[in-house]
Amino acid sequence: MDKKILFRVGGVIVLAIALFFGYSEFKYLQRHETTDDAQIDGDVNPVIPKASGYVKAIRFKDNQFVKEGDTLIVLDDADYRIRVAQAEAAMQSAMAADRVSRSQVNVASASVQSSQASVQTARNQVATAQANVAAAQARARKANQDFERYSRLLAEKTVPQQQFDAVQAERDAAQAQVQAAQAQLQTAQSQVNAAGTQTGVTSSQRRATEGQISVAQAAIKQRQTDLDLANLQLSYTVVRAPASGIVSKRSVQVGQLVQAGQALCSIVGNSTLWVTANFKETQLKQMQPGQSVDIEVDAFEGEKLVGHVGSFAGATGAKFTLLPPDNATGNYVKVVQRIPVRIDLDKNSPLYAKLRPGMSATVAVDLQGK
Repeated sequence: MDKKILFRVGGVIVLAIALFFGYSEFKYLQRHETTDDAQIDGDVNPVIPKASGYVKAIRFKDNQFVKEGDTLIVLDDADYRIRVAQAEAAMQSAMAADRVSRSQVNVASASVQSSQASVQTARNQVATAQANVAAAQARARKANQDFERYSRLLAEKTVPQQQFDAVQAERDAAQAQVQAAQAQLQTAQSQVNAAGTQTGVTSSQRRATEGQISVAQAAIKQRQTDLDLANLQLSYTVVRAPASGIVSKRSVQVGQLVQAGQALCSIVGNSTLWVTANFKETQLKQMQPGQSVDIEVDAFEGEKLVGHVGSFAGATGAKFTLLPPDNATGNYVKVVQRIPVRIDLDKNSPLYAKLRPGMSATVAVDLQGK
């Protein structure tokens, strides 16, 4: 066969293959949006102590897997235990003061009851004295009437002098009894006033002691709060893992003085991973949540992951930079912006367990499939 014919046939075949693949790529790009500006993302939890102190022990190694709640770092707790002991002593003192105040209230209540009983007794004596006065006055009236009647009879010489003298003596005795009964009544009334005054004093003392109880109870609450705070700060000397994952970026040593709020290491969670893909704003016209995504990680070339579009960022990536661009100043040059898009991964993929946040990836979103 002529070489020219072979070259022509070969050229036609190559052209046909190029057209086929070119058309296939064209059709693929018509229904897909792709970008290689993407990376694996995950939760990175900082391990931050809530208390200051010297590091006593470190219970983990770099790149070790830990579970949520595991002890990572132990701080020297001597100072915090002393604070707890001080708070407990103050609590005991406040409770003792409360017990003393309550005992004083009981004593004052007993005194009030005794004084009230004395008042009641004195009132009963007053009633008795009043009855005695009334009886003495009745006898005195009768004795006066007899004395007047016998005086007339003596003037008429109808009664002997001896009988008249007896009536007169009885009248004098009745008047003396009235005076004695009145004196007893005054004494009983004085006792009532004295007992009432004493009751008022003891009642005031009881009210004052009850006020002391209120103050003691408030002091107990304050001391209980101080004790709870001391125990809470003591618990902060044990730094625990805030989440499950791999411990990385350790920056602490035994004996080092750490401050509250200082980052000591990080825990990279592997339970939830996703891809953050930065698409150009011109690629988002037909993109929407739920669309299927093919993902290829650079570290595992040839292996693919499957995911779907999860959500779109609230602003462009440039808006989250330290110095966001201000197009209102200087010479304006229009630059196509990129929008971070979250792509949720399929956890059932065997490649999922090998992924690490920060790995580079290439994604292709199927605009017509879900």
